[in-house]
Amino acid sequence: MKRYVDYLEPLIHNAPTMIVYDSFKGHLEESVKKKFKEINVNLAVIPGGLTSMCQPLDVTINKPFKDNLCKEWHLWMAGGGAGTTSAGNLRRASLSDVCGWVKRAWNKIPDEMIIESFKTCKISTSFGSDDETDDDGEINEDEISEDEIEDDDSIGGNDTSEDNEDDGSSGV
Repeated sequence: MKRYVDYLEPLIHNAPTMIVYDSFKGHLEESVKKKFKEINVNLAVIPGGLTSMCQPLDVTINKPFKDNLCKEWHLWMAGGGAGTTSAGNLRRASLSDVCGWVKRAWNKIPDEMIIESFKTCKISTSFGSDDETDDDGEINEDEISEDEIEDDDSIGGNDTSEDNEDDGSSGV
């Protein structure tokens, strides 16, 4: 995680930035939080089991992105992009083709949708204004109602951050 912060630092240029993470313990170590603070990055930490309700990518962005990506693949397939091997199997897409699909699929996600995803997840209320937020950007479990927790259980999302090897991050 500390190497990731070092990687991000020149990209951020010390501009106010927020990164949303799940509660995987590697994200929450004091040394990691301190490094993020040093480069002016606020962390929004999602409590375990609530990623499907509080992670902007999971709530709003992933489905349309995946739909766009699927359309790119279909267009490639319909255009004969795959071709066949001498054994009659479909050829795999080249890395440059896949990168192009991802880029075009992401470019079809409107900025407004990204902003709305953060509003929907109630991560920040200051979008579109010049006001600074009063809080430290972290979601406290006290701020989540019992109904929301029960709803999360009924969704069937078993994403316990400690068991998930994915880093669960989405940077903005």
